[in-house]
Amino acid sequence: MNKPYWGLWTLLLVALVFFVALSFWQDGFSVGGVEIKTASFARDLGAQMNKKSAGDADADTLDANGRLPNGKHPKGWRAPLDTTAKNILFIGDSMLEGLAPRLAKYCDKNGHTLVEVIWYSSSTLCWGETARLTELINKYHPNYIFVCLGANELYVPDIKNARRPHLKKILAEIGDIPYVWIGPPNWDEDTGINSLLEQEVDEGCFYLSANDHFERSRDGAHPKRASAHQWMDRVIKWLSTKGAYPIRLDKPDEGISRASHIVIYQPPK
Repeated sequence: MNKPYWGLWTLLLVALVFFVALSFWQDGFSVGGVEIKTASFARDLGAQMNKKSAGDADADTLDANGRLPNGKHPKGWRAPLDTTAKNILFIGDSMLEGLAPRLAKYCDKNGHTLVEVIWYSSSTLCWGETARLTELINKYHPNYIFVCLGANELYVPDIKNARRPHLKKILAEIGDIPYVWIGPPNWDEDTGINSLLEQEVDEGCFYLSANDHFERSRDGAHPKRASAHQWMDRVIKWLSTKGAYPIRLDKPDEGISRASHIVIYQPPK
C-alpha cells in the first residue's frame, strides 16, 4: 500500500473506533452547547441478548405469565422470588396427612396462611370429574396452590388415555394461579402416572417424588411422619432453587404446625 494512503486509513480507523465507542455511551453528551445523541447499536444488541430466556426461547413470544403460545413455560423459566404473604391452598389425597403439617410450619414462619384439603383415596379422576377444586378456589381465593395426587393411580392401565382429560381439567381450573404438583412417593413401579404428570404439568411446577427415599409405615405406601416431613423439606428446597414460582419459604425449626383451616372429604364411593 502506498504511503500516502496510510494517513487516510489511519484516520478512517480512528473514526470507526470513535463511533463504535460512542454507541456504548448511554445518554449522549454535549460539546460547545450542542447535544450529541449516541447510536442505539449497543443498547439494541444488549436488549436482543436479554430477550433470550432459558432454552433460547424468545421473550417476545412469552405472555404476561411467562408462557409460550403452547401454554407452557420454556425450560428453565423462573419467576422472580415473590416475598409477599401467600394464601396457600393444599389439595390432595391422604399423603397430605404427613405433608401438610410440615408445610404449615413453613407458613407460620414466613407469614403465609394455609388451607388444607384432604380427599381420602382421591385421584386425578375424582378431582377432574367434579367441580370441587373450582368451588374451593372460589371460596378461599388462594394465590398459590400445592397439589399432591397420583398415589392412588400407580397401577391404572393405559393411564395416559384414561387420566389425561381429567388432569388437563384440573390444570385448567388452576389456571394462572402459581402452583406446585408433588408427585406420588412410589413404593412400586407405576404404569405411567409420573410420566403423564411430567408431560402435562407446567415446566418447573412438578416435583418428582418417585426416586426419593422414604421410611414407610406399616401399609408399605405412606411415608412415616418424620419421613414425610423430610419429603416436604425436599419439595420446598426444590421449589426455592428450581421451581417456576419461588416464594418466601425460609426453613423453620424442626416440627410441625396446623393449617389455618382443614377440610376433609370422605373417600369417593
